[in-house]
Amino acid sequence: MKSDAKALEYAISEITEIAEGFGLDFYPMRYEICPAEIIYTFGAYGMPTRFSHWSFGKQFFKMKLQYDLEA
Repeated sequence: MKSDAKALEYAISEITEIAEGFGLDFYPMRYEICPAEIIYTFGAYGMPTRFSHWSFGKQFFKMKLQYDLEA
């Protein structure tokens, strides 16, 4: 996990440098390493301002199954 975090830090600094090289101006980014379950939730339900719908749960389990089968 430590080497993954180092690789992520390196990639972030490289991407930031490239973006600034293009003259892009942006707020500092905040990155969080989180479990795959959280990613499934955002992927299925979208951002918190969206309404609930039964199909979001269906999408959640579809993404989780695809990820689990590929791992």
